[in-house]
Amino acid sequence: MSYEGRLISADSHVVEPADLWVTRMDRKFRERAPRIREIDEAGDYIVIDGLRPRPLAFEGAMADLKAQGAEIPKTQGYKYDDVRPGGWDPDARLEDQEMDGVSGELLYPGVGLTLTRAPDAEYLYACCRTYNDWLAEFCAAHPERLKGTAMIPNRGPIEWAIEEAERGAKLGLVAVTLPAWSDDRPYNLPEWDPLWAALQDMALVASIHIGGREPFGKFKGPGAGGSIITMLRVEMAEPIMTLIWGGAPMRFPRMRWAMVESGIGWIAALLEFMDHWWTDHRGWMEPRLDEPPSAYFRRQFFATFESDRAGVLTREMLGERCLMWGSDYPHTEGVWPFSRKQVAQTFDGVPETDTRRMVHDNAVELYGFPPA
Repeated sequence: MSYEGRLISADSHVVEPADLWVTRMDRKFRERAPRIREIDEAGDYIVIDGLRPRPLAFEGAMADLKAQGAEIPKTQGYKYDDVRPGGWDPDARLEDQEMDGVSGELLYPGVGLTLTRAPDAEYLYACCRTYNDWLAEFCAAHPERLKGTAMIPNRGPIEWAIEEAERGAKLGLVAVTLPAWSDDRPYNLPEWDPLWAALQDMALVASIHIGGREPFGKFKGPGAGGSIITMLRVEMAEPIMTLIWGGAPMRFPRMRWAMVESGIGWIAALLEFMDHWWTDHRGWMEPRLDEPPSAYFRRQFFATFESDRAGVLTREMLGERCLMWGSDYPHTEGVWPFSRKQVAQTFDGVPETDTRRMVHDNAVELYGFPPA
């Protein structure tokens, strides 16, 4: 059984050219530029100044194993050459879209997601500029099917983030990307307000993608790997809570945020609990919210998922308009190249109009893909 309607992925990734920053970054940072480096038999690693090297495997090198239905036996030993060319070649990308029955994708960084933890703010800003220039070129090859999100720096003066958002929009990118966790400047702080105001004026969505913290080391011993991956998903509750309780949606009623790659099955319970506390305790909470938290979420937030039956079954508590399917190509936690089969399973028994809204229409309306 498979789904035969049109699919737009609201969460897919590129895998940047291995020499992108080494060849194109500002010369001031060229020697420290992010790069892919082989580390003996451990395979290729992402090397970013100030951070511990990270295995390349999860950024797309495992995709073919999943496509073959093979067990993924390890997280090290993979090479950049193992990544499908669709990660960095827009023509090859369309071939993989056709294989999966996908008509368009909203694109997020690959290696770039790790960059948000780089400690040097000026270095991070330069990395964002280099990435955005390349991504705009990538999307321009097939603009009706490839839409990009601009990386903006989450460190340094907030003006840098605003400037790069403005520049990204001029390049044709349709949203901006920020990490889910910005520990040195949480999203409830008013110092983010100039950015929210600017994005609201530009009608750009702020996509909050999982990332921004070092996930390794939080858990040790048996089950550490599974615990790390699971925690990455449910910790997206933090930016939802800080944004809403901090009052940003109330202050900027036309601003929109998207919570990306953290699933949706847990969100209804979170919002119900937040509403309970708003009902009983809004008298002492600051800032005092005019409406219950769920009202702000339903009006101004979106959330993406790959295979999330629990979320689809609680869609009425969230609002179908808030939910967007994504394939997460070329990551192995995604559903490529089995998207149509997975959508059919996830949406079994769901009315076709609701299904179409979540797997196609919402992304079309939010990001400007051509309508069917």
